[in-house]
Amino acid sequence: MADDDGMKLGGGNLSQQVQRGEKLRPPERSDAEHSARLMGGDAWRDFCRALERTGDVLLEADGPQDERTRAEGFKYLLGMTTLGIRQALELADPEYPAFVRIEDPYVKWGAENADNHYLHTSVRADRSYRIRGERGSCLSFLIEVKEGFMHLGDVRNFATLTAEELRLEADGSFEILVSAERPAGSDVNWLPLDPDATQIVIREYLYDWANEDPARFTIECIELSGISPAPVDPVKLGRILDDAGHFIELSTKFWAEWMPQMRAEHVRGELKPARPFVGGADDIRYGNDIYELAPNEAIVIETDVPDARYWHYQLCNSWFVTMDYANRINSINGAQAHLDADGRFRCVIAHRDPGCPNWIDTGNEGYGMIQYRYIWTRNSPQPSIRTVDFDEVWQHLPEGTPRVSAAERRSKIAERQRAVARRTRL
Repeated sequence: MADDDGMKLGGGNLSQQVQRGEKLRPPERSDAEHSARLMGGDAWRDFCRALERTGDVLLEADGPQDERTRAEGFKYLLGMTTLGIRQALELADPEYPAFVRIEDPYVKWGAENADNHYLHTSVRADRSYRIRGERGSCLSFLIEVKEGFMHLGDVRNFATLTAEELRLEADGSFEILVSAERPAGSDVNWLPLDPDATQIVIREYLYDWANEDPARFTIECIELSGISPAPVDPVKLGRILDDAGHFIELSTKFWAEWMPQMRAEHVRGELKPARPFVGGADDIRYGNDIYELAPNEAIVIETDVPDARYWHYQLCNSWFVTMDYANRINSINGAQAHLDADGRFRCVIAHRDPGCPNWIDTGNEGYGMIQYRYIWTRNSPQPSIRTVDFDEVWQHLPEGTPRVSAAERRSKIAERQRAVARRTRL
């Protein structure tokens, strides 16, 4: 694959290139080239062509192409376009950084966690930064210093600081110094800045949706605090357009390749074990596998509960994005889960409500991905999975499993809608 400027993406799929250590970069251009391309309109035209090629990625994807999947795909592409523009514009200047939420209920990509707030900002290794914040009431958060976006080949995590490691003031506020060197003799909250770092990413975990609020964060470059940035110029905007088009096209292609890979490796009746993934946080183990479900079938998953501070199960659609978790119960975490009398977790994945506590709603999507995460865990229990006739679901649940009425289910969905609306506004 090559773009209009002949950018080579190498052999094999993008995931294989990343695993080989390749960096997926836009074409290198001089300042003079960026300026000329912006002034002459080529930068904008190439950005628009990148969007056209990205649409072709969806049309040519190896997977279902029914009307529902096609519509979901182009809805996804609208979100990816929003994401690509936002990250290119708002993360463009590491000297004037800001935390940006580029995954949310409307902009979905890369199987984001339904329980998470993700915040991103850009940094420069030769600068120093001050993060200020308020702890909030979320379960916890991770602040990571990273090489960049994993799916573009920047897979290294350099440092991590958790909420529990911070020294907080009495009112729950905190400050963190991010710098190459820790000040001598200082007990300040400190995050080391590696010479190859370009990003800080925050993952906040919301376990009790009805009651927890995300933390709050701001960031400033210490050396430039109080100094105004230079006005935008053709060189900077040319780079932004190149970056936006590159990000949208490459990101869409990278994630579109994951589902066919998983389908090729899938073993019916098995669920892949949880394991770390390249580019993921050090304390996260991911279990990813596909499901295929006929209209009158259901999936029953059974497992020991992990010895973990956080765990969850969720569904993603065929574009490797989480489903509508605000309006359907398609994710369940450890705080939301019903555990049976024997202490085990059992859930039912089905197109319609079987009336059991841990129903995970497919939204009538017959093909997608089951994903589970164990975080800060001491073990990795292996779930069992079986596909059964929908009418036989209760035969595979323990005696004494409580029944959930339609009114109770509706109340749970309303609770989710309120929780997501509240946390999205923050």
